[in-house]
Amino acid sequence: MEEAKQRQRGELFSWCLVANVVDEHEVGQDHHIEHGTRIFSPGTKVYVSSWWDNSAKDDGGVLWVIGKARKQWRLVAAYIARDKLTNFRVKKVFDPKALRRMAQDEHQNRPRPAQFVRWWGKDEESRRRVEEKAAYYNQDIYSVRQRERQPSARPV
Repeated sequence: MEEAKQRQRGELFSWCLVANVVDEHEVGQDHHIEHGTRIFSPGTKVYVSSWWDNSAKDDGGVLWVIGKARKQWRLVAAYIARDKLTNFRVKKVFDPKALRRMAQDEHQNRPRPAQFVRWWGKDEESRRRVEEKAAYYNQDIYSVRQRERQPSARPV
Protein backbone atom coordinates (compact mmCIF):
# COMPACT_ATOMS: atom_id res chain seq x y z
CA MET A 1 0.00 0.00 0.00
CA GLU A 2 2.74 2.45 1.00
CA GLU A 3 4.74 1.46 -2.10
CA ALA A 4 1.76 2.29 -4.35
CA LYS A 5 1.33 5.72 -2.71
CA GLN A 6 5.03 6.51 -3.13
CA ARG A 7 4.88 5.43 -6.78
CA GLN A 8 1.86 7.69 -7.42
CA ARG A 9 3.69 10.65 -5.86
CA GLY A 10 6.78 9.89 -7.96
CA GLU A 11 8.93 9.24 -4.89
CA LEU A 12 9.69 5.57 -5.56
CA PHE A 13 12.49 5.57 -8.14
CA SER A 14 16.16 4.84 -8.52
CA TRP A 15 18.75 6.32 -10.82
CA CYS A 16 20.15 3.62 -13.03
CA LEU A 17 22.56 3.00 -15.88
CA VAL A 18 20.52 1.57 -18.75
CA ALA A 19 21.89 -0.07 -21.91
CA ASN A 20 20.76 -2.19 -24.85
CA VAL A 21 22.02 -5.60 -25.90
CA VAL A 22 23.95 -5.44 -29.18
CA ASP A 23 22.30 -6.73 -32.34
CA GLU A 24 25.24 -8.60 -33.86
CA HIS A 25 28.62 -9.77 -32.59
CA GLU A 26 31.27 -12.28 -33.62
CA VAL A 27 31.55 -15.55 -31.69
CA GLY A 28 33.93 -18.51 -31.75
CA GLN A 29 37.06 -19.36 -33.68
CA ASP A 30 35.24 -19.26 -36.99
CA HIS A 31 33.97 -15.73 -36.15
CA HIS A 32 30.33 -16.45 -36.98
CA ILE A 33 27.73 -13.76 -36.27
CA GLU A 34 25.19 -14.16 -33.46
CA HIS A 35 22.25 -11.90 -32.66
CA GLY A 36 21.91 -10.78 -29.05
CA THR A 37 23.18 -13.12 -26.35
CA ARG A 38 22.14 -16.53 -25.13
CA ILE A 39 19.97 -14.94 -22.43
CA PHE A 40 18.85 -11.64 -24.00
CA SER A 41 17.39 -10.81 -27.43
CA PRO A 42 19.00 -8.06 -29.54
CA GLY A 43 17.97 -4.58 -28.43
CA THR A 44 16.73 -5.71 -25.01
CA LYS A 45 16.86 -2.90 -22.45
CA VAL A 46 18.89 -3.92 -19.42
CA TYR A 47 19.48 -2.19 -16.10
CA VAL A 48 23.19 -2.18 -15.23
CA SER A 49 24.18 -2.53 -11.58
CA SER A 50 26.77 -0.38 -9.84
CA TRP A 51 28.27 -3.69 -8.70
CA TRP A 52 30.34 -5.77 -11.13
CA ASP A 53 32.72 -8.69 -11.12
CA ASN A 54 36.02 -7.40 -9.72
CA SER A 55 37.91 -10.36 -11.16
CA ALA A 56 37.77 -8.76 -14.61
CA LYS A 57 41.07 -7.19 -15.65
CA ASP A 58 39.61 -3.90 -16.86
CA ASP A 59 37.05 -1.74 -15.07
CA GLY A 60 33.65 -3.00 -16.14
CA GLY A 61 34.71 -5.97 -18.28
CA VAL A 62 31.80 -7.99 -16.89
CA LEU A 63 28.61 -6.28 -15.69
CA TRP A 64 25.69 -7.44 -13.54
CA VAL A 65 22.41 -6.62 -15.32
CA ILE A 66 18.68 -7.14 -15.03
CA GLY A 67 16.53 -7.51 -18.14
CA LYS A 68 13.71 -9.43 -19.77
CA ALA A 69 15.04 -12.80 -20.90
CA ARG A 70 14.28 -14.48 -24.21
CA LYS A 71 11.05 -16.49 -24.13
CA GLN A 72 10.21 -15.38 -20.57
CA TRP A 73 7.96 -12.75 -19.09
CA ARG A 74 10.00 -12.11 -15.96
CA LEU A 75 13.13 -10.07 -15.34
CA VAL A 76 16.29 -12.08 -14.81
CA ALA A 77 19.72 -11.11 -13.53
CA ALA A 78 22.92 -12.18 -15.22
CA TYR A 79 26.56 -11.31 -15.76
CA ILE A 80 27.19 -10.01 -19.27
CA ALA A 81 30.35 -8.87 -21.03
CA ARG A 82 30.55 -5.10 -21.46
CA ASP A 83 31.17 -5.42 -25.21
CA LYS A 84 27.74 -7.08 -25.61
CA LEU A 85 26.04 -3.83 -24.50
CA THR A 86 25.62 -0.51 -26.27
CA ASN A 87 23.89 2.87 -25.90
CA PHE A 88 24.58 3.46 -22.21
CA ARG A 89 22.41 6.18 -20.70
CA VAL A 90 21.09 7.54 -17.39
CA LYS A 91 17.44 6.92 -16.49
CA LYS A 92 15.15 7.22 -13.52
CA VAL A 93 13.63 3.78 -13.00
CA PHE A 94 9.99 3.87 -11.90
CA ASP A 95 9.05 0.39 -13.20
CA PRO A 96 7.76 -1.59 -10.20
CA LYS A 97 8.98 -4.93 -11.60
CA ALA A 98 12.51 -3.60 -12.04
CA LEU A 99 12.55 -1.96 -8.61
CA ARG A 100 11.31 -5.18 -6.97
CA ARG A 101 14.04 -7.19 -8.76
CA MET A 102 16.66 -4.66 -7.62
CA ALA A 103 15.32 -4.90 -4.05
CA GLN A 104 15.57 -8.69 -4.28
CA ASP A 105 19.29 -8.32 -5.14
CA GLU A 106 19.62 -6.05 -2.10
CA HIS A 107 17.88 -8.63 0.15
CA GLN A 108 15.03 -6.19 0.81
CA ASN A 109 11.37 -7.19 1.21
CA ARG A 110 10.19 -4.07 -0.58
CA PRO A 111 12.06 -1.50 -2.71
CA ARG A 112 13.92 1.12 -0.69
CA PRO A 113 16.15 2.84 -3.30
CA ALA A 114 17.68 5.19 -0.73
CA GLN A 115 19.30 2.10 0.87
CA PHE A 116 20.55 0.42 -2.32
CA VAL A 117 24.18 -0.73 -2.34
CA ARG A 118 24.41 -2.94 -5.43
CA TRP A 119 22.16 -0.58 -7.37
CA TRP A 120 22.67 3.13 -7.80
CA GLY A 121 20.19 4.79 -5.42
CA LYS A 122 18.07 7.91 -5.62
CA ASP A 123 20.25 10.82 -4.42
CA GLU A 124 22.17 13.34 -6.53
CA GLU A 125 25.50 11.65 -5.81
CA SER A 126 24.10 8.46 -7.37
CA ARG A 127 22.96 10.38 -10.45
CA ARG A 128 26.44 11.89 -10.85
CA ARG A 129 28.11 8.46 -10.59
CA VAL A 130 25.71 7.01 -13.18
CA GLU A 131 26.49 9.87 -15.59
CA GLU A 132 30.24 9.27 -15.18
CA LYS A 133 29.87 5.53 -15.88
CA ALA A 134 27.65 6.18 -18.91
CA ALA A 135 30.24 8.56 -20.36
CA TYR A 136 33.02 6.03 -19.70
CA TYR A 137 31.18 3.08 -21.27
CA ASN A 138 30.07 5.09 -24.30
CA GLN A 139 33.67 5.78 -25.28
CA ASP A 140 35.25 3.55 -27.91
CA ILE A 141 36.47 0.66 -25.74
CA TYR A 142 39.57 0.06 -27.84
CA SER A 143 40.72 3.68 -27.58
CA VAL A 144 40.17 3.55 -23.80
CA ARG A 145 42.41 0.49 -23.53
CA GLN A 146 45.06 2.11 -25.77
CA ARG A 147 45.12 5.22 -23.57
CA GLU A 148 45.51 3.11 -20.42
CA ARG A 149 48.48 1.22 -21.91
CA GLN A 150 50.44 4.32 -22.93
CA PRO A 151 53.37 4.97 -20.59
CA SER A 152 53.13 8.13 -18.55
CA ALA A 153 55.47 10.99 -19.45
CA ARG A 154 58.62 10.70 -17.35
CA PRO A 155 61.19 13.44 -16.89
CA VAL A 156 64.59 12.62 -18.41
